Amino acid sequence: MVKLLKKSVNLYLKSGIILQKLSEKLLFVEVNERIPRVEDLSKELEVGRGTIQTTLQRLVKLEAISLESRGHLGTFLRYKDTNELLKCAGVNQVTAVMPLPYSKKYEGMATGLTFAFEKLNIFFNIAFMRGSSLRVGALREGRYDLALVSRFSAKQHMVEDNNLELGLAFGPHSYVSNHALMFADEASESIKDGMKIGVDPSSTDQKTLILAETEGKDVELISLNYMHLLSNLQAGKIDATVWNVDERNQNQINIRPLTTSAALQMEEEMTEAVCLMNRGNRKLEYLLKLISMDEVREVQKQVERNEVIPRY
Repeated sequence: MVKLLKKSVNLYLKSGIILQKLSEKLLFVEVNERIPRVEDLSKELEVGRGTIQTTLQRLVKLEAISLESRGHLGTFLRYKDTNELLKCAGVNQVTAVMPLPYSKKYEGMATGLTFAFEKLNIFFNIAFMRGSSLRVGALREGRYDLALVSRFSAKQHMVEDNNLELGLAFGPHSYVSNHALMFADEASESIKDGMKIGVDPSSTDQKTLILAETEGKDVELISLNYMHLLSNLQAGKIDATVWNVDERNQNQINIRPLTTSAALQMEEEMTEAVCLMNRGNRKLEYLLKLISMDEVREVQKQVERNEVIPRY
């Protein structure tokens, strides 16, 4: 009795694997195109022809697909329910890692993405982590499907690791509005020799801007958590830092524009939000093509205008 149960479980698991693999293949077949021959699918998936035919019939009963057999011309895909096929292919949730939601812009992006995946009946799970380097590292380890960073940061990481690729891109000012210099002394206008400058080494953008603004100057770089930079500035433990201006509740901080041409040029790419993914995930690539960037951005703007309550 135990042996029979084990055999039936194995058969069930095997049929589920074939369903998943076959559903994935059909995702990439366009409606009214011919599907691969049963014989070819049988060889590729290393199962009998009967298993392939049974699995196709199962997908038809689930109303995931509709097929038309045309004799020697082959079998054609006449309809497919993308959401149902994705579900059968094992894509029922996506996990992403994003910056800490300390600004309305980040909350809006999280809300927009949540709405977009819900529209596809995909559960969207978000983790929050400071520092683009830390987020990309977690992506490489396979802990997440997507990592939200700036376009500038994404390009730096893709140079270092060609297994990374862009999954989504949302256009200028979707990540931050802009960065600025912030000083403890209200009379300061630029970084001077002898100053202590707060920098978060895990933030590619912030670190790069700091290096551009301090090049050739005799300053001391103080490593701090990005979220602690302003409190240290207000306490006088550092003289200056670079921070984004989207959500500043620091009324008494002296805020000045970036001064170097290098910083200003690089900042253009730092304002755009993109999602990095690991290369070769065809199912995720297919899914992301169904996401409307315009709809995500519109929800983001509505959250920023307090017209939509954040939900993520």
